[in-house]
Amino acid sequence: MPRWTRLADPATDAELLPAWFVQRMLGATEGHFGLLLTTGDVLRVAGLRAAHIAEDGTILLDLLLDHAGVPSLADVAWQSKHYLGAPVPGAVEATVNLAQVVCAVEFTAESTLSDKVVELRAAAEEAAGRQEVA
Repeated sequence: MPRWTRLADPATDAELLPAWFVQRMLGATEGHFGLLLTTGDVLRVAGLRAAHIAEDGTILLDLLLDHAGVPSLADVAWQSKHYLGAPVPGAVEATVNLAQVVCAVEFTAESTLSDKVVELRAAAEEAAGRQEVA
């Protein structure tokens, strides 16, 4: 039985996985990522918990699954894929062999700080408006 080393630190995991993949996914709780598998299916992922490496070089990824289905605003080329997600509500943890992953993609564009400030301001104004009506 091979020995496994658990890696859950972005600095350490960056040696095994592309830097953007680790920095964006490790510990994410609300991300929207996809792993294109060798089967052609896309596994929808909300975050990466840890990577495990065996003495023989096998790498396993502990993931938080997103819901299944085509992501909103997906390009036409991606719409025909089969999207896998959590098999039942609440069952969001999975382990995937990195050898079965062809590529990783992010399904949400990174918003800038100014976008977030505008969103927060709009939410605050909306909440204030609801209080005035009540």
